[in-house]
Amino acid sequence: MHIRTAHLAGVALALAAPAQADTQINGLQQLMLFRSFIQDDAGCEASVVNGRAVITGRNAPSGAASCPDAFAWTQFVNAISDEFWTWGIDQTIWPAAPLPLCTATLTTNCCNPDAPIEPGNQPANCPVFRADYIPISPLPATPNGTPSRAVVGHNGLNEDDSVDPGRLLRDLELELVFRNRAMTDYIYRHDLYSREGLGSRNRAQNAALKDGNVGAAHALEVRFPLDAVMVKVDFIHQQIMLDRGLIREYGGPVPNNPDFPYLTVYLDGDGGEDQVPGFYYAVAMTNASKDLPSWHWYAMEHVANQGRCDYLGCNDSFGRTANGAAQPGANFGTHYVPPAIQFNDDKTEGNDPLFLTGGVYLPSETGEAITPALTALFEATGVGSAAEDPDPKVISVDDPAWKNYYLKGTQTGFNTVGGVPTGMGATVTEGGFVNSASCTTCHSQAAADLNGTTANAGVGATWRPNVLGYGQVAMGAPDMDWFYQMGLVDGGPGVVATQIDFVWGILNAACQSPAGSHGVCDSYPAAPTLSYGE
Repeated sequence: MHIRTAHLAGVALALAAPAQADTQINGLQQLMLFRSFIQDDAGCEASVVNGRAVITGRNAPSGAASCPDAFAWTQFVNAISDEFWTWGIDQTIWPAAPLPLCTATLTTNCCNPDAPIEPGNQPANCPVFRADYIPISPLPATPNGTPSRAVVGHNGLNEDDSVDPGRLLRDLELELVFRNRAMTDYIYRHDLYSREGLGSRNRAQNAALKDGNVGAAHALEVRFPLDAVMVKVDFIHQQIMLDRGLIREYGGPVPNNPDFPYLTVYLDGDGGEDQVPGFYYAVAMTNASKDLPSWHWYAMEHVANQGRCDYLGCNDSFGRTANGAAQPGANFGTHYVPPAIQFNDDKTEGNDPLFLTGGVYLPSETGEAITPALTALFEATGVGSAAEDPDPKVISVDDPAWKNYYLKGTQTGFNTVGGVPTGMGATVTEGGFVNSASCTTCHSQAAADLNGTTANAGVGATWRPNVLGYGQVAMGAPDMDWFYQMGLVDGGPGVVATQIDFVWGILNAACQSPAGSHGVCDSYPAAPTLSYGE
């Protein structure tokens, strides 16, 4: 059986709060019932077969659904083994100045997915899987903010930003999204890399409905293949990591956390504007694979991230066990680390206790310990097998820092079978709104209108601010009005926005021939490409 732990360092106040003999579970702890569901079936097993980590045993046919936590760990080690940092990234999959997709009548100055690859000549105007080219194209070094103390001090809350430290880092992060070959190839062949391709698909759906061809409208829906995988990594520049006290000089080759080192990489930049070269540190990952209709989602966080288990807690039924009774008044089991709570003598009943945010959930406080099953996956794949980082400048499979990333949680649908809206997010990736974050709901909104632009503004946003003023995001099942509109086509339903199967990378899509600066293209193909060659 696989279990997990709760972590609270810097939040030691919450776990180690003086417990009275008559301590009772409080209202806030009771509400964690809805955040602490056990995800994995009791019989979940994972093994490495022919070099690939897979779900084995009775749950093998439905691993992503019945063993989502174990499946997350198999996906994690497989992505590392495949060197995901060499995959396509949004900047190479959605070119800034795309050429049209080649057709039977358009054979020059166009993109041909079947054209021979010239390893030394990476095209600039067509989708690219970076591993196919030598030297591999560099990663961009364009963080959201400038790594300077002036920006680091902008938090507006207090000097250490203890209420929500993840939000500040979100404002300063370098976020890179890596997509595997299957995903890159689908985007390329289905003409989803430009606004013309996206817009023509929506127009064709409504044209088919106007002609009464409902089947053709369905045939134009976007469905990525089952082996499509994406890995989103949040990197923070070294100077910011130092300023925030997340790393320090300790005699190693580069500053780091000596007890729990972060994964590091040196980025020179890709030659574009606003590049900020230097060492970057991976603080969190949010990854997904198309093994389920709404994708299988999971978040990884570095164990020493401030606020790692705030608001949501941390939930892992496979990779780590936790001390479920570390927090006075409740026992959450070995799979769940509850969010830290401030215990005061006059606030121990009802729903009065408050979250204690911004602390560090270290294993010494949460009791988290790696399971034999996860240890076996690391050993069999060679992930994290080195005694120390072989080269801080590059990412490598054997870097032992991989073992310092803990599963925050998984998400496989919009609601539980009991109707509870599911949520999941990482403290940096969803900084400021992690308490309402939902990967599935947010990404379901990824859709393109007749102009190939994203129809749902805000990327999951709602009108509701949280108590700090940051916008909350949508949770639960999507609203059909996001995508369909009655009366749009001859008085009947039409597709106001074509879903692009949970892929927000379309935000990077540009026009082949822009019509001004407002995002509309000069023209849109009358017949969109279902798949190149068809």
